[in-house]
This record gives sequence, structure tokens and C-alpha cells, in this order.
Amino acid sequence: MGFLDELNSEPVKNLPLRDAIVVNRHTIARAAIALMRSHDLGCSVIVEREWEPSGIFTEQSVIRLLHERASLDSTPVSKYCDSAFRCVKRSAPIREVWDAVADEGVRFVCVTDEDGQLIGLAGQRSLADYLCDCYGRQVAVQRLGSKPWMLQREGA
Repeated sequence: MGFLDELNSEPVKNLPLRDAIVVNRHTIARAAIALMRSHDLGCSVIVEREWEPSGIFTEQSVIRLLHERASLDSTPVSKYCDSAFRCVKRSAPIREVWDAVADEGVRFVCVTDEDGQLIGLAGQRSLADYLCDCYGRQVAVQRLGSKPWMLQREGA
């Protein structure tokens, strides 16, 4: 089975999921930002009843909030939800997360159970970890800013 076949057949539940930071729509921006910083995560998920995701507050949301000079101490996260909010079920093929990241440019995808309840986050890091775990021999790691190894000359 090849890489594309695996993307289309392996379920999202096989990705290494990250724990989500959960807030409600009335959470003040400063509190959500503090949680994001303390957990070293670039987003918090806004949930409604029964842990159903209804939006996502990301670093991009913070930039928009600051650009508009809104108050961190009185602005609820629901006012600055990221428009690129995306959810997939854990039984969906990994291809759905791949397409969201590659084609739609989202960094975080909410993963839900079959009832729509949040169980974690997938995204760029999950896909990179999955690739390294499944294709460790094929993945070549190159330092940023250095010349590719095949362009480095040795000898005379």
C-alpha cells in the first residue's frame, strides 16, 4: 500500500492527537490566551453543550483582535473565532486532515467522536509525526538555512 492509499484508508484516530484547550463562547480573550501560552498550543476550541465544537480561537484571532485594538479583558473569544474552523470525525480518513492543512491552510482540525463531541486536535504537527512514524526511512531531515546535502561538494 502506498502513501496516498494510506491517507485515504487510515482513520484520523491513528494520528497522534493533541489535547485541546476548551473554552466557552463567553471566555474573555486574555484568559484564553493565558491558557494557550501555558499549554504551548496555538488555539483554544470553543465548545457548546456536550463538548460540541462551535469555533476555534487561534493565534490569528489574537492578531486580528490586537489589530482592531479590542480589549483583551472584555472581549469574548466568540467575537474573534477563526473563519478556518474545521472538524472531522475520528473515523474519517486522514486525507481529510491532510486536505484541510494543505489546501485550506488550516493549522488545527478538531477531531470529534461519532456523536460530534470533541476528543482532540490534529493538524500540521500530527501529520508530521505520522509521516515520521510511518515513513521514518524515507523522511530526510535537513537543517533550515543549510545547503541540501546533495549540493555540498566534497573533495576537489
